[in-house]
Amino acid sequence: MKIAILGAGAMGSLYASYLAPIHDVTLLDSYEPQVEKINADGITKIENDRTETTFSVNAVLSGTDIGIQDLVIVFVKGIHTYEAMKENLGLLGPGTLVMTLQNGAGNNRDIAQFVPKERIIVGTSSHNSVSMGLGRFYHSGCGPTNIGPDFLCEESLRDVKLVAAALEESGLDVNIMEDIQKVLWQKLLVNCGINALSTLMQCKIGEIFTNPFLWDLCKKIVYECVMVAEADGTYFDRKEALQIVRHVCENDAEGYASMYQDRQNKRITEIDRINGVVDGLGRDYGICTPCNHMLVTQIHAMEQLYPNL
Repeated sequence: MKIAILGAGAMGSLYASYLAPIHDVTLLDSYEPQVEKINADGITKIENDRTETTFSVNAVLSGTDIGIQDLVIVFVKGIHTYEAMKENLGLLGPGTLVMTLQNGAGNNRDIAQFVPKERIIVGTSSHNSVSMGLGRFYHSGCGPTNIGPDFLCEESLRDVKLVAAALEESGLDVNIMEDIQKVLWQKLLVNCGINALSTLMQCKIGEIFTNPFLWDLCKKIVYECVMVAEADGTYFDRKEALQIVRHVCENDAEGYASMYQDRQNKRITEIDRINGVVDGLGRDYGICTPCNHMLVTQIHAMEQLYPNL
């Protein structure tokens, strides 16, 4: 299968490490030093036991004409989804499938500006990956990739099964979900509970659970998410939701949230696609979300403190 991955960051590179030995994979990224490093030395995956494996992967600058692809996987930050799709229209043919495994909400709507909903696959990844410099990343957590059709029909479900088979052939654990909305909300409430707190406190993911003050705040954030999700049509038991977040904290205890990496590199975060979504929907549904609102405000204030913004 010809596969283009938009975004050669930690997660895009991680999936390339699985897919490239089996499929014809190209990484596309807008940062030229990253592209040059990957082409020169490949991508290096560092596992929890500190073993390192290097994979040879083709990389090009975003917007480069590499021909029509069978599958495009979007791993750019949510705030850049629309621009990335617009810049890479040459990848899309009548049968090209586009899959988003990005954090946050609303990426499928941006993709739908360029691709029929029947050809969009949405999902979540339970893997955690942290950039360790150009062409290097630390694979700090493993788990299934959950995918489903953005628009459920016989044709789209067939395409999801085709993509699932390609991922499984590469060693990835895949779950097909016809009702993907609960899975998307589940990933969103995990990101809401973990990412901004890890960023503001500059701590590892596991410390959110082991620090009683952070865990108490995390509970409040997650409970707000549960109320908004129910108003939006997806029900979670509060204890069940909190257990999901706790499991991620324990499973990825030594990892760092991608948003924390943004802070370290003085990059604009995806906060508006994460806690900002819950805060915005809360206003729409008349639900108060003071903790999520506070996190959005604090993260934007942090961004304003970057030098040369």
